[in-house]
Amino acid sequence: MKLGENPKLALIKMIQGGLMFVFGVLILMVADRVLQPSISQEIIALLGLIIAGVGLIWTLIGYLSMSVLRIYYMIKKKD
Repeated sequence: MKLGENPKLALIKMIQGGLMFVFGVLILMVADRVLQPSISQEIIALLGLIIAGVGLIWTLIGYLSMSVLRIYYMIKKKD
């Protein structure tokens, strides 16, 4: 709810999440193209998937804070 009060913080969270997602996808691409097929390649790819997933959720939280929670905060503030 605090993110709805501060749109700058929500935008920063959204950008951070997007960068984390891109970093996770980059790890996936490196694991696929550079490393030889092995268990370590799979572990690195799993790490990339986890980072990309967390980044996606972080971006979604920032986006929803900028839109839905901001509208909710404005409606609640008028009361």
